[in-house]
Amino acid sequence: MTPIQPRLTTLSVHPSPETVVMAPAEAPASEPSPARRPALLPRLRSGLRACAQGLHPARWGLLLTTLVLVSLWSLEVANSGSTAGSILLTQASMVRIAPDGHPVEADARPVTLPHLRERPGRDNSGVHEYRLAFVAPRTPNQSDRAMLAAFLPQVCAAFEVRLNGQLIDARGNLADPHPGDCYEPALIPLPPSLLKAEGNRLDVRVSGQALAQVAARERAAQLAPVRIGAHAALDPLHRQTLAFNLGATQALATVAAVVGLAALLLRASSQLPYFGYFGATALGWALLTALMTGAALPMPGLWTELLIAAFAPPVALAAMLYLLRYCGLRVVWLEVAMALQCIVVPASLALAAPDRIHSVALPWTSILLLEVVGVGGVFLHRAWRYSRNDFWIGAVALAAFALTLGAELLLRPGDVLLPGKHAISVSLLVMFAGMVGRMHQLFQGAIAAAEQGRVQAERRLLQATADMEQNYGQMAELRVEQVTAKERKRIAADLHDDLGAKLLTIVHTADNDRISTLAREALEEMRLSVRGLTGRAMQIGDAIGDWRSELMTRFSHGGVELVWNASDELLMSERAMSARAYVQTTRILREAVSNVLKHSRATRCEITIRQDHNDFELTIADNGKGIPSELDGKLDRGHGMSTMKGRAKQLQGQCLVESGPGYGTTIRLTLPL
Repeated sequence: MTPIQPRLTTLSVHPSPETVVMAPAEAPASEPSPARRPALLPRLRSGLRACAQGLHPARWGLLLTTLVLVSLWSLEVANSGSTAGSILLTQASMVRIAPDGHPVEADARPVTLPHLRERPGRDNSGVHEYRLAFVAPRTPNQSDRAMLAAFLPQVCAAFEVRLNGQLIDARGNLADPHPGDCYEPALIPLPPSLLKAEGNRLDVRVSGQALAQVAARERAAQLAPVRIGAHAALDPLHRQTLAFNLGATQALATVAAVVGLAALLLRASSQLPYFGYFGATALGWALLTALMTGAALPMPGLWTELLIAAFAPPVALAAMLYLLRYCGLRVVWLEVAMALQCIVVPASLALAAPDRIHSVALPWTSILLLEVVGVGGVFLHRAWRYSRNDFWIGAVALAAFALTLGAELLLRPGDVLLPGKHAISVSLLVMFAGMVGRMHQLFQGAIAAAEQGRVQAERRLLQATADMEQNYGQMAELRVEQVTAKERKRIAADLHDDLGAKLLTIVHTADNDRISTLAREALEEMRLSVRGLTGRAMQIGDAIGDWRSELMTRFSHGGVELVWNASDELLMSERAMSARAYVQTTRILREAVSNVLKHSRATRCEITIRQDHNDFELTIADNGKGIPSELDGKLDRGHGMSTMKGRAKQLQGQCLVESGPGYGTTIRLTLPL
């Protein structure tokens, strides 16, 4: 009952794309597992919660108004007027009326009312006269005979009433009776001037079709027991019977027709096929009720009866298709059989016309009723297993049908005509209300799901936007790095090709040793700078080898003993350090060695290299004079200490200096790899 796209389960046929509620599309292809029955306590809690919501003070006004209206209607229906002081005539003498309008006295015979004519007469005359003898009952005011009336709860179809031989009332045309008049009771005032103290006779001449010639028993020529009493006492009974048989029936049928049109509109807007079948059912039932209760068609009565009997199978077919589609089933053989009935039933009625219509229509009606009941049972069974909400809709509609049918039987003011006519209309209204409520519930759920999806989509959009911004930033940084690396390589190439070549020329051509030495040092610094610009990483073992070779040469020229502490594992390590880290470490090491050679007056220098997890540690310790005490706290101002610490800080490391007069100097460099 929902505007979602479920899967339609098909028995012995291919699946259908039609939409149902109890078999959702996202369900697996296999048959869904039955709904698990909830525990008793949660069910009681949910029931109490529903009752509390229904009895909320905000709804008390509506509930009270509904209760008052229902109570007043029940009292009005139950109060059929007082029959005290009236007489009920159940014995009559029936005589056939000849085509010339004269009674055939030879055919007179006693009958008991209610009496129904089952077979047409020998001369095909459908007019009979019922003669009822009575003694005028006493009224509260004996002098006011005008207060007496005759109440005919059912007389079918056209009639003429004579009191003591005088015509006092008539309805319809005896020569052409209309079966639609069978549901309207008659209240006929008895003129006081025609009444006798005793020995009165009421002649009711009735014209109608025999039972064999009509589709429903209530449409056959018949007369119910006649009640004679005070007009004021019988008038409420007449009004109640009229309202019960026609007013309420036609009002409910009209509402059912409106509901059917609404269902067809919902079918067009929601693309739910079962709304279309429900609309066809409701409209068909409304039209069938209109035909049964008096809709005049420009055709003979026989054709009207055939139309009524032939119209029932399509209505039943629409009802069964609605129930099947609602519960997600398509049973092809059953649907084909039901469709064939829409052809077979009219054909069989046409063959049985005109004198066996009822004998053919009655079995077909029973078969259709059993089919609808069976399909309804299948619907309730599947709804109970797969969708309890839909089950309760059907159960409430069934309960409304049963309660209304019980009210028809218990509150009827007279004989029940067409039992279930009110109950079917009420059940259709309840079913439609349940479907609309269920559709609204699913619609609200879909709105909530859509809102939740929108919120999630916004979150994903924000996340995607943030990721895109982050990626864009990373791409920009990468682009900058690429441009920077390219520019570094260009500068390194220029330095190597231009400045390096010139310095190398000076080294080899200079006559002055100092100039040659300075040029050589400048060339080494230039090469180190070029190495840093190229950005190629260097393995730790190779770096240690370069440092050792360089320092051994410098210390040997300075007359200082070098003690080198580096493990073989470290020399063989494949760990690499970045070109920048290698260059800065080399410069720190050179600055420290220069301080040892120039200022410390040391005879021995110990260099220790360690690797601890991801940290690289370089220690340079000498046995020189140390840093004078007057320079305590001012180490960063001389000997390149601030430069070494700045280089270490650029590499996210640290450079510590430990020194004292006469104790030498120790420099500890720690860098992350």
